[in-house]
Amino acid sequence: MIDLAILQQGLAMLASPWTFLALSAGLAGGILIGALPGLTATMAVAVLAPFTFFMEASIGIPFLLGIYKGAIYGGSIPAILVNTPGTAAAAATARDGYAMTLQGNSRKALELSLYSSVAADFMATMVLILVAVPLASIAIRFGSPEFALLYLIALTMIATVSGESFIKGLAAAGLGLMVACIGLDPMSGYQRFTFGNTDLLAGVSLIPLLIGMFALSEILMQLTHPQQQRAKSADPVTHGGERLSWGEFWALRPTILRSTSLGTFLGSLPGLGAEISCWIAYGLARGRSREPERFGKGSQEGLAAAEAGNNAVVPAALIPMTVFGIPGDTITAVLIGALMAQGMMPGPLLMQQNPGFLFGLFLVLLVTNVLLLVFGLMAIRWLKQVTRIPPSVLYPCVLLLCICGTYAVNSSSFDLLVLAAGGGLGYLMRRTGFPIAPLIIGLLLGPGFESAVRQSLVFSNGSLAIFCSRPGSLVLLILLALVIAFMAWRGLKPMWSSSRLPWSRHAKSNNAEGGDS
Repeated sequence: MIDLAILQQGLAMLASPWTFLALSAGLAGGILIGALPGLTATMAVAVLAPFTFFMEASIGIPFLLGIYKGAIYGGSIPAILVNTPGTAAAAATARDGYAMTLQGNSRKALELSLYSSVAADFMATMVLILVAVPLASIAIRFGSPEFALLYLIALTMIATVSGESFIKGLAAAGLGLMVACIGLDPMSGYQRFTFGNTDLLAGVSLIPLLIGMFALSEILMQLTHPQQQRAKSADPVTHGGERLSWGEFWALRPTILRSTSLGTFLGSLPGLGAEISCWIAYGLARGRSREPERFGKGSQEGLAAAEAGNNAVVPAALIPMTVFGIPGDTITAVLIGALMAQGMMPGPLLMQQNPGFLFGLFLVLLVTNVLLLVFGLMAIRWLKQVTRIPPSVLYPCVLLLCICGTYAVNSSSFDLLVLAAGGGLGYLMRRTGFPIAPLIIGLLLGPGFESAVRQSLVFSNGSLAIFCSRPGSLVLLILLALVIAFMAWRGLKPMWSSSRLPWSRHAKSNNAEGGDS
């Protein structure tokens, strides 16, 4: 039962004109950013997060959430119109969306994308509201052993699913944990990896590193490999065609419900973002379709599945953030940094210490859903020319925002060095196939993981038995073992298949010879 005072705080936050203005500006800006090929949702939130540090939490956080939601949807616009996904989450959308554009049905494709996104976003938001409070009431009873295992499960899952190579994902997560150790030891006060530099005593500044690794590295990638983007954007398209009818949209409800359920589940798991969810939802829809041969050739089922799958991730990714303080994806990792800058601790303490703000945030998410429909209809009409902005104009503006946002965090020139180092490291990781997400989330979870492990060992006088002697920690330990077993099975399965292949071929040839004789 919601307390009356909490309800009043949440409604007061929603009723504030500044909150509504920030939410609307963030949503409109997010759609615009998502519609610009090369500008990602993570880049936008990371670059603009420092500017929210000077706002009230009831203004700054809704602004970032609006950018998050708007950018994920906005990426579908260039994917449909010019076959260039504005964000990685819209990659699957381009397959059938652009095919519909070539058939003269771009308006129908854009409307189907919008309606599927809004429906999935609303259903996933309701799931967040319904499960956050019960889960937080359980998480508040967790002790340091349970949180240590929970952090370890999150790090393992993120390293497993964030790239093609588990070894590279594990190495990136390990590097993130090492970077998290820079600064003063939280228990003894000794300096670690500072090399005598006083600017590192408080650790590596999170926001400048995030901006560098996501935004600056993306600019470097676009500058060094612009050929594909320009080639895709060169072909003119015709915007128009018939509107989507209610009957066509209603016929797609099983696909949208299935993809929304899948996206909500995947989004609630740490490390599985919209980039992965869109493809899994697309593949599931194709497998369940009565016309799988139409996928990739203008299938409405394929387009609806991709958009429902990726937009359902946005509210679902807030579940581990609000309940356990663990980022569901890289964007919620930035949101955690923004909440901490506002003096709030994501996780069960957020529900305990700031229940009115959290309830207001839930209401903001529902209002954002309605505004997404309104702004999306406007974007369908007016944003078709945005995709033609030349990179020579776009990226200098983004670079200027990166520098201003970095310096605004602490007014420190050393943060600009962190920005440059993060950009260089992110660029090298992209070029060599190392995923960035495990490093960033390892950096975020590192301090909490270290504190939980060390506190547990202090309580048990150095005995590791504390991690399996409590019911909660025992359940999490079994879950960790299952995650590692699945990870090992997935990694060894290709090796087993390749090792059995010569034997099976040899057996088939022997059988064939025996049959001939």
